[in-house]
Amino acid sequence: MLEKIILLFLIVGQIILASTSYVEDGKRAKLFEIMDKEVPTFRVTISDDQLKELKVVMQVEKITMAEVLEGIDLNERIHEFEKVKNATLVVEINDKEEKFNKVTFDIGGSSARIYGRQGFNIKIRDKNRDLYGRTHFRIRSDPRDATYLRSKLCCDMLNRLGIPSISANYIKLYVNEEYFGFYVIMDAPKIPWIEQVFGEKDTKNLYKCKEANNFLSLTDGLDLCENEDDEYTDRTEWYNLLKTLDNAQTVEEIEDIFDVDQFLYLAAFEYLIGAWDHFLLGGHNYSMYKNKKTGKWTMLCYDFDSDLGQDIVSIEFMNLNPPKDKNYPYHTVRQWFHLQHHIVDIIIWNNLPRFESKLLEFVNEAFNPTTLFPHIDDLKDFIRPYVLKDKTPDENGLKPGVLNLANPTDYSMEEWEANSEFTTINNQNVGSDAYGIKYWILERYRAVCKEYNLECDPVYMDENYKYPIDKEVEGELNVHKWEGFDYSALMDIINNKLKGRIN
Repeated sequence: MLEKIILLFLIVGQIILASTSYVEDGKRAKLFEIMDKEVPTFRVTISDDQLKELKVVMQVEKITMAEVLEGIDLNERIHEFEKVKNATLVVEINDKEEKFNKVTFDIGGSSARIYGRQGFNIKIRDKNRDLYGRTHFRIRSDPRDATYLRSKLCCDMLNRLGIPSISANYIKLYVNEEYFGFYVIMDAPKIPWIEQVFGEKDTKNLYKCKEANNFLSLTDGLDLCENEDDEYTDRTEWYNLLKTLDNAQTVEEIEDIFDVDQFLYLAAFEYLIGAWDHFLLGGHNYSMYKNKKTGKWTMLCYDFDSDLGQDIVSIEFMNLNPPKDKNYPYHTVRQWFHLQHHIVDIIIWNNLPRFESKLLEFVNEAFNPTTLFPHIDDLKDFIRPYVLKDKTPDENGLKPGVLNLANPTDYSMEEWEANSEFTTINNQNVGSDAYGIKYWILERYRAVCKEYNLECDPVYMDENYKYPIDKEVEGELNVHKWEGFDYSALMDIINNKLKGRIN
């Protein structure tokens, strides 16, 4: 009976398209436009021995933040996997089978390795071939997010405004004909992506800033960002950028070498989505590219699974004087961007009207319930059958796609339904809590509308606006999560890493 229900959902899901008018055609690679209308199947083939090794390496025990703060290094629990460079890939998409014979396949993610659902990276190396405009893919389960929606929505908002960014959609993954689950697929801001988006082939000026606490300054950024071209060691232009940013006192002094508008759009975006794991608070999960045509360095963001109210209390991580006000959606821009950084002073605080214009443009065009709520509804209808399949245990009690049996944590179907709406959840097994996505959007929207005295949609500004809460799965945010922690051991780890890089 359950199989019939899933089949019915799949049939209905092919009728309901993920694409509304939220993102216009032409603003993404053709691949992502095609995937608005279907969930393609990716079939990776590796050797049997490689598959056995992969399954062993995916087994990672859970590590708690308390253990991290005691000095235990997560990397000590993670087993390295030798990426497979002789994989093949067949993609069933657009009524065709696209076959690739030279493919690199690897485990993806870092901290996500401790969760039940894993992530992967795929790189197509067939000469002069791509998959509808893309060759590098991040295949992510986004295991801390109960909804499969946060990465997709964040990419869609940036794409809608035409801001240079990665894109996202969904796939089913098989490895050696074994079903590995339902995933979010995103392109990756790598060197081929730069050529596809900006037109520059084999750029030498693309830096990945993955390490935390890197705020584009010579004191912390020279060695923390890595050139995507491993063989290119000349950091002269990178050094000159950071030196110019450090010495500048006005935004006019950096306009010729730094894409200020892109930075302001991303800053507005970080505030609206409640970001704590990108540039302005985390100092990581971004790349820097020097646009050959304009001569300006441009910031590009990625990793959006912790946004839109996900694990929001992490904004207080390592803050020795956290705010008493725990109504996070109503924190002002100054409250949110509480860290003091020179680049923020000159580009945002000394340039506030320009930042606010980008913020209001974002609210009017992309971040508002009027446009986002229907888009969320369409996406939920589109992916529901695939989520249901992955949430349905087999005869052995195992859920499809839960590959790390050393820590087989996962969310329920009910949590998926509720958290993509207005219900706050707290899953202690997963180790995460989150506002409902629609709740975060509604309340942050109201906060901005009130703070800036905007004319906003009266339907959503009405305090009597009714929305459902699923009391069966509702939880509370752990607003006391970081109280009493001693960060000294963690600071020692960070400082030792920094010293090691410098030396």
